[in-house]
Amino acid sequence: MVDKTAPDDDEDWMQYANSGFGSTDYSLWDEVEEQKVEDGQSDEPEQLDSHTEEISRAPSPAGLKHLLRMGTCDSCLGRLGGKRSFQQTDEESGQLIRSTISEGNERLLNIRQEIPLCPFCENLFEEASLLAELIQDALESYEINKLQIGARIPIDQIEQEELIRKRYGAGGSDPFKPSLVSAVSSIVKSNLDSINIVNDKPDVLALIDVLTLTVTLDIRSAYIYGRYRKLARGIPQTRWPCRACKGRGCRSCEQTGQQYPSSVQDLIGEPLIKFFDGKEHAFHGMGREDIDVRCLGSGRPFVFEIKEPKRWSIDYEEAMNLVNKEADGAIEVSHFRSSNRSEVVRVKDTPAEKSYTIRFIVEPISQPDYDVLVAPLDMTKEDVQQRGGRGRKKQRRRGDKKDNPKKPLQKIEVKILEESELKKLKKDDLVALCEERSCLAKGTKAVLIEQLLSTNPEPVELLSLPSEAEILEIVEKLEGVNLAQRTPERVAHRRADLVRRRRVIETNNPSVETLENGNIAVEFTLRCESGTYVKETIHGDDGRTQPSMASLIKAKCTVEWLDVGDIHAD
Repeated sequence: MVDKTAPDDDEDWMQYANSGFGSTDYSLWDEVEEQKVEDGQSDEPEQLDSHTEEISRAPSPAGLKHLLRMGTCDSCLGRLGGKRSFQQTDEESGQLIRSTISEGNERLLNIRQEIPLCPFCENLFEEASLLAELIQDALESYEINKLQIGARIPIDQIEQEELIRKRYGAGGSDPFKPSLVSAVSSIVKSNLDSINIVNDKPDVLALIDVLTLTVTLDIRSAYIYGRYRKLARGIPQTRWPCRACKGRGCRSCEQTGQQYPSSVQDLIGEPLIKFFDGKEHAFHGMGREDIDVRCLGSGRPFVFEIKEPKRWSIDYEEAMNLVNKEADGAIEVSHFRSSNRSEVVRVKDTPAEKSYTIRFIVEPISQPDYDVLVAPLDMTKEDVQQRGGRGRKKQRRRGDKKDNPKKPLQKIEVKILEESELKKLKKDDLVALCEERSCLAKGTKAVLIEQLLSTNPEPVELLSLPSEAEILEIVEKLEGVNLAQRTPERVAHRRADLVRRRRVIETNNPSVETLENGNIAVEFTLRCESGTYVKETIHGDDGRTQPSMASLIKAKCTVEWLDVGDIHAD
């Protein structure tokens, strides 16, 4: 069966197609006329007339041409163009790009006359020679080996440069700030051959301020490592400000501001500051000894800091000899060499063991005084002034935190009154003294004196002294003992009130001598952990150090002298 309607449908469709619907006699090419292009403008990209059309980035020819039309300087053109070759500066690369892209185009070749301000650096690269000259003038009085150059640039300028650099510059092109610093560094290096340009740990940091076109120098300290032996007593390690004037200068300190006329710091620093031509000095030692303690052996390690020096390289052997000469036997230094700031941290934080030689006198002690020495330290009670923050309370480690600030057993000393002294006092003074001693404050002067005499303590029986053999045995047993040392009263004003755990590592060479008055002199050498209070290890500090030599031999121990034998470090 044949479908007779199909031809009719095809005919109707053809009628629509041929009906002229939507047709026009207008031709898109009728009004096109050839436009003459002026000479010198044939390479201008027409797509730049519309902000909606894409501009290719460098290093494409169109991108490089656009950088030229923006008024980019040669240095910025070189760092953004992506055409720099090996050992070619940004400025040289930019000049080559400009001559290549502008060939035959006078307008592009002289575009910098129309747009004199570079949109990327604001012509700061053209001031690189001036900035290098300013740095050289500032360094004229310094003898430096390592120089670092930096720049202080407003953040809005950096952000604007980064925005247009990422839009038009080649991928991976150098940022503005390091490029400017590199350009100035190259000029300085070419003019000052003896100086090394570094990126860290310089002698001097020259900081450029691009707003004012000025240079500020940050002078880094010079550091010297060495060891010192303190051969005389009565010399503090560091400067000790006068207690009366707090370092301002007064009559008691003869306007020096110092409690003592000399110190290890000054004996070393004053000669050294002449070598470095510095302004001030600081001392960083591996621990410290008391003012009445000598430091012998190989000496105590230290790092000496000279602030704002004019030179950093000296003859260390000559400096060491000058220090020893001017010290005149008070101290002796050795092992001088160059150091740095990181070694300051190492020296101060090294927990070095130390050897000491100590001499002390053994005298009889009363039972009440001995009870104070052996009264137990409270290692569990917490200081009421120490409050934690919110949340769970931290667990305390025994001996690491503050303990009860009151000693468990106080040593009570009652002054013995003499009748001859009381008779010299007036009755009002006797009445006040009676009230102080909690006795009856009534009656005649004779009655008051009698009542005061009755408050005198009864004579206390002293414990017998140990024998020399017992003392030698106890000295040997002190080896390996773990000590609990509460902050001594003599340093409590400047140290935290803590109970510290320290260990006596070994004892050597004990000697015992009986004196004419019946007392006993003991001398021996001991090696302890870092931070051990050695004097308190002997006399006990009224029970604040336990055990102590005094508590072990049941006698009063008075330290005559102490020497640091050696410091086991480095």
